[in-house]
Amino acid sequence: MRPGIPAFLILTLPLFAIGVRAKVSAPTPAEQYAALIKEYNVSTGSGTPLTDAERLQFVGRIYKHHFDVAVKFLELAEKYPDDPIALDALIQAVWQVNTTPWPVELVGEDRARVRAFELLQRDHLRSSRLGPLCERISYGFCREYGSFLRALMTRSPHREMQAAACLSLARFLNNRLQRVDLCKEPGLAREFADLYGKEYLAELLRRDRRKAVSEIEATFRLAAEKFGDVKLPDGGQVAERARSELLLVGSLSVGRDAPDIEAADQDGRRFKLSDYRGKVVLLDFWSYV
Repeated sequence: MRPGIPAFLILTLPLFAIGVRAKVSAPTPAEQYAALIKEYNVSTGSGTPLTDAERLQFVGRIYKHHFDVAVKFLELAEKYPDDPIALDALIQAVWQVNTTPWPVELVGEDRARVRAFELLQRDHLRSSRLGPLCERISYGFCREYGSFLRALMTRSPHREMQAAACLSLARFLNNRLQRVDLCKEPGLAREFADLYGKEYLAELLRRDRRKAVSEIEATFRLAAEKFGDVKLPDGGQVAERARSELLLVGSLSVGRDAPDIEAADQDGRRFKLSDYRGKVVLLDFWSYV
């Protein structure tokens, strides 16, 4: 013991220092979220050109990695439900939308989605920051997407969020119907059932297709009539976008007559699609972009 230093100081100072370090080093919810974002964005590829088989495995690794980190985002939101970062964590937990029926054996299971949407509906429908999520999930298929959009459309206090939810719900219903049509092929039906649930898919397959189309059209009309003047992030208005997409539903749905396209064939001769009425026609749309 050094002369002049009381023994109790020698014993307590190191303990005090340990306590200070523990408090300083504990990451905040925002810091934990930032760390998870870095983990989420880590590449799982080799950085070299891939064969088709290798590319398929790369897709699977990306999906599985994102699904794994999504569980951590969900846990963060549940640990700090009253922190502003909870909403960001929940949005990130469901940000990966599986728009392609990849085999579940390849991409893994989305274990965070159901609980994350439960919390979004329970705690965050009053937020004004849900627009990007609405647009993103409108291209998906999951049951939770439709439930969330309907809840936001009816319970949000923000007209802009109601408009985003309504337009996105119409798109979701339309995209979902197109995928249901694909499920007439047994292989795709199995993959959709594995990804999204057998009961859910069976329920959709039992629905009258004409009623499903009518619901889509009614939802687009509601968006145009009730929220038509609301501006979209890209500068357009809901009415313009909804009516444009409603026109496509009416003219390009399965079972409807195709628009009478006028164009030039490979020899430069002008023709109309109606010239081939009664014949089997394949329309192939493509571009250099």
